[in-house]
Amino acid sequence: MGRTNPFCQVESPPGAENQDPRPAAKAGRPFPKVLALVSLACCLWLLGCLVLGCGKAKSRLPDLRQEAVKLNDEGYQYYRESRWRLARHKFIQSLNLNRLIDHRPGIAANLNNLGAIAQEQGNLAEAAAYYEEALTIQREIGHPSGLCEALNNLGTVYAGLGKWSEAENLYLEALGYARQLRPGPLLALTLTHQGDIARHNQDYVQALNLYREALTIDKARKNRAGMAVRLARLGRTYLVMADYFTARQFFLVALKEFRRLEMTTGVIDALDGLTTTALAQDNRHEAELYGERLLEIYRVRGQTQDAEKLKEILRTGKPKKSTKQ
Repeated sequence: MGRTNPFCQVESPPGAENQDPRPAAKAGRPFPKVLALVSLACCLWLLGCLVLGCGKAKSRLPDLRQEAVKLNDEGYQYYRESRWRLARHKFIQSLNLNRLIDHRPGIAANLNNLGAIAQEQGNLAEAAAYYEEALTIQREIGHPSGLCEALNNLGTVYAGLGKWSEAENLYLEALGYARQLRPGPLLALTLTHQGDIARHNQDYVQALNLYREALTIDKARKNRAGMAVRLARLGRTYLVMADYFTARQFFLVALKEFRRLEMTTGVIDALDGLTTTALAQDNRHEAELYGERLLEIYRVRGQTQDAEKLKEILRTGKPKKSTKQ
């Protein structure tokens, strides 16, 4: 008959129940020993499964870090679509998971993303709080790239609040970290912000030089998004220098690239620059052409305050004083 044990079942060959067991006894009774070894092996296998997991059961265990990355990516997609509420919800979910496992780089990334949403919506104090916490974590981690990014982010908020001296200090610190890295997007970004400081201080030659240095890095890395940002900054500088023809050319090239890359924030910047340039040239037709396109974007994004300000500018024909970085 078939023999069993509590953990695994071993069946005798067909017809074994009709065989005389005495030949095994004459051979020293080996069968019970083999069965005992099989039983022990089964016990060890089961114990291993319980401790380590085996087969498909292991893959069903939750991977919180992977889920946090997935939620963050989903949030970024909503961010690109200007669906702020959904994006914020996903980023917060990702942040909560990263906090549960104390994944410091992930926490910092989530905080930066939440700060970006707050900044887009004009909530600069809230954005600063997120960026400051992210910077604290990056100082703890100590990696130059994370520190450079966090310092640049916080600097843009201070610049937006008119705290240019504080912004300059942050950008200078960021530049030190950027120089420790291979020339790339972070160095180009930091040089751009240095250019913003120079432009604010009306040192337009220095601003142009810094933007061009950043543009050279972008071209070497074939960073099309970075190139578009730098071109728009050059347009801003020529605009305040009253070189409207050159400013317009830079804005047009930047707009074309931003549209190709589907970068909404960049499209807004370029259209704003073109509208302001046209008004400065007293070209009401072109100002309305670009201004109406910009109003449509504001409407879709729910930026009612920006839309009202732009309507007033188009109505009066008076270009606003540029506050763009």
